[in-house]
Parts: sequence; structure tokens; C-alpha cells
Amino acid sequence: MGFLDKIEKAIEGAVTGAFSKTFKSELQPIEIGSAIKSHMDANAAIVSRERILVPNQFEISLSTPDFGRFKLIADRLTQELKSQAQAHATKQGYQFAGALVISLSESASLGIGQVQVQASSPNVVPADVEWMPRLEVVGDGLTFEIVKSRTSVGRDGSSDIQINDVSLSRQHFEIVWNGKNAGIRDLGSTNGTFIGDVRVQEQALPTDSVIKAGHKTFVFRVVAKAVNA
Repeated sequence: MGFLDKIEKAIEGAVTGAFSKTFKSELQPIEIGSAIKSHMDANAAIVSRERILVPNQFEISLSTPDFGRFKLIADRLTQELKSQAQAHATKQGYQFAGALVISLSESASLGIGQVQVQASSPNVVPADVEWMPRLEVVGDGLTFEIVKSRTSVGRDGSSDIQINDVSLSRQHFEIVWNGKNAGIRDLGSTNGTFIGDVRVQEQALPTDSVIKAGHKTFVFRVVAKAVNA
């Protein structure tokens, strides 16, 4: 496939200071979200031809009046900001360099309507990036890490990933992973394995592929993960 063939660039160290913007009146949540998105765009780093990492830790500094207004809804606000950041990352094809963290703090040096975003990421160099494949079951809230070179999926306990669906074969399909590239192989299933709406026997499996088998829909993803020293 080649989608993870070459690492071209990585995020290195804590990312670049602060991004500041001044608004003419009291700060609104949408303006904070816009500042985070701008910072993500400015600090995106290519780690492969199809993978782009962005900072995952954002500290939002607000003026004393703005911080006071948002303090009582801080938890709800940070969740909404995380949702906006995740949606922007999905739209742009970004991946975060770790778990997404957004925090609010007060800064006496900022005036009303000012927001300052400080972003950081783990230290990452090419040798420190690990590609983690996983299989998500849409609608079930289940995610399975792919840790073997061959991982079978089916309804039976003999499968590496057992899914409760009588329309699946005992061993329905398998995912092959060599540390860089993935493939999918139907294991002689009764009802077939589909990528999108196309029935497949054996083929390459790019990240974000949608797999349909039985009554279930799966999404295969490859996530870039920083490896701690």
C-alpha cells in the first residue's frame, strides 16, 4: 500500500510558544475553539505521506473577567472544546500526538476578550513513533487493538476477536499486520466480507477502511503514538 512507507517529519519537543488573539468584547466559546483550531493548523507536522500529527495538550489562558464567567461551566466548556478540536482534526486528517487535554487558566496580564493558547506535545522523532492498528465496532462502543500479525474476527471463541452476531461465520475474516501495512482476508465466510459495498477475498487495508461483515460494521484505523523514552 505504501501509506506508512516513509516517515518524513515528526513533531519535535514542546510546540511553539503561544497564539494570541484579541476580540472586541467578552470572549465567546466559539472564539476559543477557533483559536485552538488555528494553533492546530499552524503546528501540524507530517509523519508519513498520509498521517499528520498535531499537538495534543492545550492550555487556554483567559483574562480574569472572562475566566470568572467560564469558571462555573469549565468542565462542560472543555468537553465542548475537545469535541470541536476532534471534529476539526477528523476533517483535516490530523491525529493527536497523545490523549487530547484542554485546560483553562487565568492570566492577569490578559485583557477582556483576549485568549492565549499554549500547545505542547511529547518529544517525537521518527524512531519514537509507533503505529497502533485497531478495529472499532461501529455502534457498539468496542475497540480492539491489533497486536498480532494475523488477527481473526468471528462469532466463535476460537477467533482472536469474538463478536456476538449470528450472521458472522465462526471465523469470518482476518486482519494481517506487518508493523507498517495491513491487509484483510475473508476466511471462507458464508455471508462475505465487504469493504464499503464491494465484496472482497483478500486485499490491502488502508487506514479508516469501513468493513462490513454479518450485521456489523467495523472501521480499521492506524493511530500514530509517541513512544516514551
